[in-house]
Amino acid sequence: MKNLFFIVAFLATGLCLMAQTDETALMLDRFVRYASVGSQAIEDQAHQDVFPITDGQKEMAEMVYKELSAIPGVEVRISSDYYVYARLKSCIKRKVPTVAFMAHLDIAAEVPGPNMGRQIFPKIHRNYDGGDILLGHNRVLSPDSVQGRDLRNYKGRTIVTSDGSTLLGGDDKAGCAILVSLFEQLAGGRYDHGDVYAIFSQNEEVGKAASRLDLSYLGEAPDILIDIDGDMLGEISTECFTAVNCTYTFHGNKSHSSNGFVSGYADALTAAAFFLGQLPQEIHPSFSQGRQGYVHCFSFESVDGCDYQLLFRIRYFDKSDSAKYAGFLNDAEHRTMEMYPRVGIELVNSFTQYDNIAFNMNPRSAEIIESAAKRTGVRMKPTYLRAGTTSALMVAKGMPSGPCIFSGQHNAHSLYEYVCVEELVELTEFCKQVVKEVLQ
Repeated sequence: MKNLFFIVAFLATGLCLMAQTDETALMLDRFVRYASVGSQAIEDQAHQDVFPITDGQKEMAEMVYKELSAIPGVEVRISSDYYVYARLKSCIKRKVPTVAFMAHLDIAAEVPGPNMGRQIFPKIHRNYDGGDILLGHNRVLSPDSVQGRDLRNYKGRTIVTSDGSTLLGGDDKAGCAILVSLFEQLAGGRYDHGDVYAIFSQNEEVGKAASRLDLSYLGEAPDILIDIDGDMLGEISTECFTAVNCTYTFHGNKSHSSNGFVSGYADALTAAAFFLGQLPQEIHPSFSQGRQGYVHCFSFESVDGCDYQLLFRIRYFDKSDSAKYAGFLNDAEHRTMEMYPRVGIELVNSFTQYDNIAFNMNPRSAEIIESAAKRTGVRMKPTYLRAGTTSALMVAKGMPSGPCIFSGQHNAHSLYEYVCVEELVELTEFCKQVVKEVLQ
């Protein structure tokens, strides 16, 4: 009897390892195919209404749409803006909260290389030995470097990088691979679940993921929304910045400086510089940390030799900081007008790019995520994010929001970006457990 017990245990362990190996192989294949697509978004801050979609973004959307369409029981739709929406109907009779997961199909256009916009060449490093990883193009990802500080956690596992000439695009191809794998597994009929949705957005990297999002494709707004797009290992983003962008134009005229008084010289350049000098030093981003916000002039441009434009980023967690920072800018404008009355100052535009997810989040979200994390052994600790998320873009549009969780991306927007394939499998299991937790 004792021998029989050990035989059964051995076979069970073997079957479990085989299942894990199969899942890892499927995830590796899926992620590499996704990462190979050069789906860079195009930056155009000057025209917020423009929504360009590159061929790579279209290819990525169609690939995900096709794979989801092949899963029995999954309803899939693709919009004219190449967003992909998926739904798996509830298989239980009682009413439970609906859950939606989000990821984005586009990748950043940082560190452009010869293949950016066309194709990316992922490199697979099997059974990682814990040492330096040679990327190519004379670049090395070392566990002794800042970029490789977490690498030793993945010894013996499968690491995927780029070839060193471009970023990998794990932000957020990792999230896309997790979600398609999740739907494959949930659709097998082995698990009870309520309505589960997936949203694959576009142009997240240029701050426009919510601008063409249409929740009518889902039939309803989800009760709980989770954004799978984080790069913070072991953390859940339950707060993030509110982001306001604004542009000031200083209108001047051309005049020779020697006759400036007589000719009514309006020196827009000096006025703009004076304006900047009136802002308190402590609200500059170089003094900002933790949950402190900031006001940052990130561009000082000549328009035509007479006029100058200042482009500002305003970031804060606390709603009350909105009025405080606007007051600093208004005071700077009034002082500049007094000092340079001939220069016209115009606030050309001011818009909220994204909003703090804490303002519009289901209160059960963090609790469900933490419970699922404990059950699956995945580290998830609530924290704030000094950036934005896709769901933060949704808050600015009056839509529901949710926390952002780690998607397995490391060193996002970098030539040293990498993912661990086994970690993507574990995160898929975690998402599956989230779906189960909603039933409690």
